[in-house]
Amino acid sequence: MLQIGNIVNIFSKLLHIKDCAPATRRTLFNKVESTFALIKPISSSAHGKVITFIMKKGFRIVRMKNGKISKDFAMELYKSIAGNSMLPIIVDYITGGEVIGLELVAPEAVKKWRSCLGATEPKDAAPGTLRNLYGENILRNIAHGCNTLEDATEMLELFFGNENGLPRIPFRATFKDCTCCVIKPHAVIEGNVGAILEQISTSEKFFISAMAMFPVKLANAEEFYEVYKGVLPEYEAMCIHLAEGKCIALEVKSINSNTNPVCEFRKLCGPRDPDLCRQLYPDSIRAQYGKTIIHNAVHCTDLPEDGESEVEYFFKLMAND
Repeated sequence: MLQIGNIVNIFSKLLHIKDCAPATRRTLFNKVESTFALIKPISSSAHGKVITFIMKKGFRIVRMKNGKISKDFAMELYKSIAGNSMLPIIVDYITGGEVIGLELVAPEAVKKWRSCLGATEPKDAAPGTLRNLYGENILRNIAHGCNTLEDATEMLELFFGNENGLPRIPFRATFKDCTCCVIKPHAVIEGNVGAILEQISTSEKFFISAMAMFPVKLANAEEFYEVYKGVLPEYEAMCIHLAEGKCIALEVKSINSNTNPVCEFRKLCGPRDPDLCRQLYPDSIRAQYGKTIIHNAVHCTDLPEDGESEVEYFFKLMAND
C-alpha cells in the first residue's frame, strides 16, 4: 500500500501519498518506472492466468482496460518492425479481436516485462516465461511489450489517454442485459484479480464484456453505495474501503440470453459474509477470496433492475470524472 500515488486508510482517514523523503525514494523506488503491456486477442479463459502471472512477477497494475484497437494504433505499436513481411498479418490479428491494455509498474519495468515475456517465438522462449507457458506460435504469442521507456510512455498515452474529452480507446460496456461486478481494492492488492477473472470466465455461465481499473473518490463511493445507507451498518466502512485503493469494474453478461445475469451472478459471488460462504458455498468467489464482510473480494449488483445503472456509474460517470 505504501506506494507513491496510493491512498491508505489510517484509522478511517484516507491519506493520499504524494511523495516521500529522498532517502526513502532511493531505497524503495530506485529505478521504478512504468511500461505498457498488451494482452493480445486470446481466449477470455486465459486472461486470468496471464494477469496472475504478471502480478506474481512483482508488477503493480495501475491502469487496465479491455478494448479494440485500430490499424493506426497497431502500426504505431509495431513501428519497430516496419517493412517486415509479417507486419500486415500481425496487424490483422491484433485488430481482429479484444485486447487488454495494462500499465505495469516495477523497477526497470520495461526491461523486466520483456524478460518475463520471453522470446517472440514461443518454442524458443525460456522455460517459465509467459510465451513459453501460454504462447501458440510467433503470431499468437500472448502479449506485447515495448522496447524502450519512450515507446512505453507513448503507447500508454495512446491507449489510456483522452482526445477531445473522449477516451482514445473506447470502453467496451454495452449497458444492456448485464450486471456489475467490482473487484475491491484489497483483492487487487492481494493479487487475486486474475483468479477472480478466471473463475468468472470459466464458469460456463458468464462472460466479461467490459473491464477497467478505476480510482474511486470517497464521495463517489458514498454515491455508488447510497442504496445501503441506513440499511447496512457497514455502509461507512464499505465506502472507505472502496476509496482506499484502485478497484476493477466489470460488466458481466450471461451466456444464456434467457438467464437474468444479476440473480445468477450473485450465486457465483455468494453471500456478503465470507465466513458464511465458506460454510455453505465454498466454491463461491467470496468464500475463496473474501476475508470479512467489508473485505469480501467483490461487490455485485443486488437488484435485477440495477445491473445496467451500476455498470453505467463506472463506465459512463466515473469514466468522465
